[in-house]
Amino acid sequence: LVAADNQGTIELQNGCACCSLADELLVSVEKLIEQQKEKGIDAVVVELSGVADPIAVKQNWLAAKANEHPVTKLADLSRVVTVVDACTFGTDWMTWDVAGMRDGWTDPVDECSGNRKVPELLAEQVEAANLIVVNKADLAGENQVEIATGVAQSINDKAGLYSVEWGKVDPREILGLNAVLEVELEVEAPSHSHDHNHDCAEPDCTDTSHSHDHDHQASTHSHDHDHACEDSSCTDPSHDHSHSHDHADACTDPDCTDESHEHSHSHDHSTAADKLGIINFVYKASKPFDTGRLMGLLNQWPVPIKDELDLGLIQDSPEENYEVHGPLSLDSPFLGVLRSKGFCWFAPQKWAGANDDVWRHDTAMYWSHAGRHFGISSAGKWWGTVSPDKMKNYFIGNEAEYDRILEEDFVSKEFGDRRQEIVFIGTQIDQEKITSALNDCLLTDMEMNLYRQTLENFLKASLSGEAKGPSLFDTFGNDHLDAK
Repeated sequence: LVAADNQGTIELQNGCACCSLADELLVSVEKLIEQQKEKGIDAVVVELSGVADPIAVKQNWLAAKANEHPVTKLADLSRVVTVVDACTFGTDWMTWDVAGMRDGWTDPVDECSGNRKVPELLAEQVEAANLIVVNKADLAGENQVEIATGVAQSINDKAGLYSVEWGKVDPREILGLNAVLEVELEVEAPSHSHDHNHDCAEPDCTDTSHSHDHDHQASTHSHDHDHACEDSSCTDPSHDHSHSHDHADACTDPDCTDESHEHSHSHDHSTAADKLGIINFVYKASKPFDTGRLMGLLNQWPVPIKDELDLGLIQDSPEENYEVHGPLSLDSPFLGVLRSKGFCWFAPQKWAGANDDVWRHDTAMYWSHAGRHFGISSAGKWWGTVSPDKMKNYFIGNEAEYDRILEEDFVSKEFGDRRQEIVFIGTQIDQEKITSALNDCLLTDMEMNLYRQTLENFLKASLSGEAKGPSLFDTFGNDHLDAK
């Protein structure tokens, strides 16, 4: 694994840090910290390849922490920084390519990385970030930068964002040290401190350097901020900012920390998306989809025909940007959808005999769409397939997530966390039309009653040993839709 070890740098050999080399990554970080023990280390930066999955790396670290791996007592993975190329963002979002088709992107023998779809890879790396750096702003041009920042902010509105040239960003932002500094300063100045879990308690306070409406919930899973932070010097990427920089001659130096003048990088998490007409909503339902009806709807999904993302064309002339098959034509509810993902629940169509799909009852399906790519694949079992006590064993050391899942994801006592939960992000999308189209694919009340009765009969037969064929608890098979 260690190909070079010079001056505090460890270079990893070819392999996937998110799967095949996960353990070696942990060992290498531990080795680096131990080697520099006398000098001391403020932070360790792990530079992943352009096709890595930072979410998987974070999950591996959490698993190592739960298993008390030695390195997790020396360091913690606290920040993900994603660098976006503003020049290629639009074309990469609309490409049909998988990573293995790009020269030099992956090792030919690394199927894990080679099969990743470029638009989906781009979206997931942005979604995983605590800080997004949109680079090459000088080369891309205003329109490309606006599209890259707008889409990035719309799919991850919790991350801080910088639009920069030559990758110039204050190292303290990369390492998250500015946020630490602010906390320390706040502790040292108790005469005017504000608890961010509550509104400012001083009725006469007129200090505009901070917001009086912060709602920072102490949760490792989500931070719901109903109001934007108004602190002009705040660099905390965990909440939204609404800095307004109206000076005609804004400072463009990303390393500048002089607060006496404005800076051109923006922390505004809504302006760019709003300007482009990008909105999002989450579709939720507590009944399963009829597989046939849903696939019929998705087979009419409008496919963009342009090779570069052009939001103006999507808004003004959709007939010039999409190819649509089927009766929905340009009335498709999915026109303008840029990204959609989430979990789905499908009803089995055949409960017994050859080619039965009874496994659908217990299997969560993952819906993922970005650009021209769309796929639905198996995501493992629903938590509702195991008892709460057994489930709790998977969350040792992370009880808060266990409690969150039971409270938020378990939508019924009867079926547990089986549900539809899909986020849609796009330009001028129609929430009502999308919701109505998907609701038409859910089981009707009569079909739901039949579902319950068939499930009951199947479970009785399984317990009596009369069932033949695959077990209810076997997970296999994928539904995949990715038409060209």
